Amino acid sequence: MPDVLVLNPESNVAVATLWTKKEIVAGKLRELGVDGKVNIVGTLYTRYGVNYLLHTLSQHPEIDTVIVFGADLSGSGEALVELFRGGSPESLRLMWPLEELKPLLDAVRVLDLREAFRRGDYQALADAVNKSFSPGVRRQRLSLELKEVRASSWPVQVAGLSLVEEDVVRAWAKLLDAVMTWGFLKESEYGEKQKQVLGAQVVLYAEKALASSHRLSEFFPREELDRHVESLLRGVEGASYSYGERLRRHREAGDQLERLVSRLASSPSTRRAVALTWDFQVDPSSSDPPCLLAVQGDLSGGRYNQLAYFRSHDAYAGWPVNVYGLLRLMEHVSLQLSEKTGRNVRPGFLVVFSASLHVYEHDFARAREVVDRHRREFAAFVEDPKGNFLIRVEGCRIVLELRDQEGVLVQSLTGSSARELLSQLNLDALMPRHASYLTRELIRAEEALRSGREYVQDSV
Repeated sequence: MPDVLVLNPESNVAVATLWTKKEIVAGKLRELGVDGKVNIVGTLYTRYGVNYLLHTLSQHPEIDTVIVFGADLSGSGEALVELFRGGSPESLRLMWPLEELKPLLDAVRVLDLREAFRRGDYQALADAVNKSFSPGVRRQRLSLELKEVRASSWPVQVAGLSLVEEDVVRAWAKLLDAVMTWGFLKESEYGEKQKQVLGAQVVLYAEKALASSHRLSEFFPREELDRHVESLLRGVEGASYSYGERLRRHREAGDQLERLVSRLASSPSTRRAVALTWDFQVDPSSSDPPCLLAVQGDLSGGRYNQLAYFRSHDAYAGWPVNVYGLLRLMEHVSLQLSEKTGRNVRPGFLVVFSASLHVYEHDFARAREVVDRHRREFAAFVEDPKGNFLIRVEGCRIVLELRDQEGVLVQSLTGSSARELLSQLNLDALMPRHASYLTRELIRAEEALRSGREYVQDSV
C-alpha cells in the first residue's frame, strides 16, 4: 500500500518526499499555509515503488503535478524524474509497457525540487505548490492493474554472507537458498549465466559436520567424494593440477602440508601455518587456475581449526565436495598433530570463505530442489560459538548474563527494559537467529516485570 497522507482530495498537486518522513514535509506545508493546496504527500523509498506511485496517479485523475522534494537516498527520485522526462531508466522495473503508461506520463508533470530540499528551502516547495495549484480539471482515468514483477536477479551485487552450522548438507542448502534469493545474475567467463554472492563465509563445527557428511551420498556418489579426498591429500598423477599436488609437491614450496603440521606442532601459537596452491609460473595465464587458493591452520585449546579461501566457488556442484575434502583434511592433520605433540588434538572449526559463490544457470532447478527438500531443517538449533545468554528477573530489574560454552560467566548486565539491555550488546556479532531469540526473550522478561508475572526463560 502507498505510504501517503491525504490533505485535500480536490487538489491537483501531490508531493513525493522520497526518504524524508511525509509527516515532516506535511508539517512544513502547514506552517507555510499551503497544506490545503496539496492533495497527497507520500514517500518513495525505492525505484520499484515508482510503480505504486504511477498506480496512485492512475486512480487520482485530479492530480496533474507531482513535486519531488526529499532525500533521494536510493535513486528513486532520479528514476521518477527521468521517467517523466521521457527516459527509460535501466534500473526501473516497470509493471507495464511504456506505451500503456504514455497517456499518464504525458498528462502529469514532475517538478524536481531535490536540490531545494538539500538546501533546506521549504519556501521553494511552498512557492511551487502555489504556482501549480489549479484544481478542477480532471484527466481521463487510466486503468492500471498492479502486477507484481517477480525478480529474476537481485538488482545489485550482494556482498557479505555468514553462516554457522554443524550439518554439512543443511549448510549447503542454506547457501544455495541465499545465492538463489540474493544472487546477482551475470555472465560467466564460460558463456553461461550465473547467480553470484560475494564474500560468503561458512563456519562449521568440524566434528559434527564430519558426522553428518554421510548425507552427501544422497547427492554425490561415494566414489566421487573419496576420489576428491585422495586428490586433496596426495594429488593426482597426470592432472594439470590438483589441490593435493599443489599442497604436497608445489613447484616452489614443496610439501606445504607437512610444513603446516610441523610448524603447528613446534609452535602452536603460530599464525604462519599457511599453504598456498597458486603457481605464479603457470596460473596467471591458465584457463583453469585453482579455485582453492589458501589453507591456513590454527591450533588453539587442543583443537585444530582450519580456514580455506576460494577465489571462485560453484555453490551447487563444488562447495559440498570441497568441504567434505577439507573436513577429511582436518581429520588427517588432527591425527598428525596428535602424533607429533603427544596430545589429543581434535578438529575444531572449519571456516570456508568463498570470494565468489555462485550457481550456474544449468543448475538453477537442481539448486532449488535441494533447498526445497531441506528447507524444513533450516529451523534446527545450532549453537552460537559466542556463548549463551541467561535471563532472569530480580526485583525490579532484568539480569542478563553472557556465559561461555562451559557455563563460565563472561558478562553481567542489568536493566529495566529490553531496549536498555539490547543497547549495551553487540547484536551484530551474534548469529542472527541468536540475536532474534535474545530480543524476543528480553521483551518477554520486560512484560513479566511490568505485569508482576513470573518470568521463566524458554517457557514459551
